[in-house]
Amino acid sequence: ARRPAHRAPTGPLARRRAAAATLVLVAVLPCAALAQQRYWYDGAVRRPLWAQPGLVAEFGDGGLEKSRVVKPAALAKDASGPASPVFRDGPGDAGAPRALPGGVVLRLPPGTDDARRQAIFSRHGLNSVRPLGDGGLAWFAWSPPGSASLDLANRLYESGDFASAAPNWWQPRALK
Repeated sequence: ARRPAHRAPTGPLARRRAAAATLVLVAVLPCAALAQQRYWYDGAVRRPLWAQPGLVAEFGDGGLEKSRVVKPAALAKDASGPASPVFRDGPGDAGAPRALPGGVVLRLPPGTDDARRQAIFSRHGLNSVRPLGDGGLAWFAWSPPGSASLDLANRLYESGDFASAAPNWWQPRALK
């Protein structure tokens, strides 16, 4: 006796289930991709970042040649040490590599007096801050290396208290 070939269900209920499953995939997959997307603010412009898989930048050894900062993650000395993911401005190998040695470069709104500046720094828990230049509006705030400095810069800019807040980016020197 010959067995009938298996057929996929074809009724209205089966079509509705297939449509629902497709809708779930269409809705969930982009959200998963967006959850992994990182960004930073270049002034008021939000710029996307892509992490370079398998690479890290180590900043712990002061005597380390700058050309040897970026290395495969498997060769990193200590995963808990001062290291950063390597980011690019585009997917894959698009854009120059960049990493986060720590710190955030801040610019206060014009007309910010000393009392307001101190209140802003205090509200955001910025204890280790030093001026950049002599205009009084540019400041460098300490943060640990890696994604912590990116997260801090984004949080500070998005608070609305700063004219700009950007991570202290490290980029390899381009030979001319």
